[in-house]
Amino acid sequence: MDKALDFSKASKSYRDNAIVQKQMARSLCLLCEKYFGKKYSKIFEIGCGTGLLSENIVKNFIFDELILNDITDNFTGLNYPFLKGDVTKIDLAKNCNLIISNACFQWILDIEKFLLKIKNSLANDGVLAFSSFGKDNCIQFKSIENTGLFYADYLKILPQCGYEIIEYEKEIQTIYFSSPIEVLRHIKSTGAMVSDNHKWNKERLKTFEARYRELFGDENGVALTYNPVYVLAKAK
Repeated sequence: MDKALDFSKASKSYRDNAIVQKQMARSLCLLCEKYFGKKYSKIFEIGCGTGLLSENIVKNFIFDELILNDITDNFTGLNYPFLKGDVTKIDLAKNCNLIISNACFQWILDIEKFLLKIKNSLANDGVLAFSSFGKDNCIQFKSIENTGLFYADYLKILPQCGYEIIEYEKEIQTIYFSSPIEVLRHIKSTGAMVSDNHKWNKERLKTFEARYRELFGDENGVALTYNPVYVLAKAK
């Protein structure tokens, strides 16, 4: 990844706070099962993190080989071959029947180049399945801080990179918190705090909290929107 996110500092708190990501992992496996069944010879998971998707793969799929990857150490607790490193730079597993990833691709800056690289790792008739996020992800935070990740338009990019899109789904999910500070804690706990050029000092926090409450607060608390997207594709 050009700007790799090291989740090792958030690994202990991630699983308790990654509510949406847990659901995404389950939904992605269900989509794969719906379109391609449960049996795969060789599965390669990109960005396994703490194992939310890995556990679903082991539970729901039948496979001969599973290779896990992450930029940090293996935090999944699963004893499968582990390929450590930045997937944009290292050699990837080859002849994969399923390349799968959950909530990871948004961290890859040159996504077109990476999608072209993945094609070389797919077996004939192999499947690329991944979840990521759309442009409305964490829209409240971005509208106030004017910072955030760029979310790719996969409906446009995948055909340009030589893929046939088998399925594309998107969702909007809103989570409520007791305060804007809890929103920040949630983002930090999932390892997805977007860095910027100045620190969260007392004055900035006060301004952020006041604006967040004014714009996005109601009787339920303060809202944070997630915009998951799910993609199944094959190389043409």
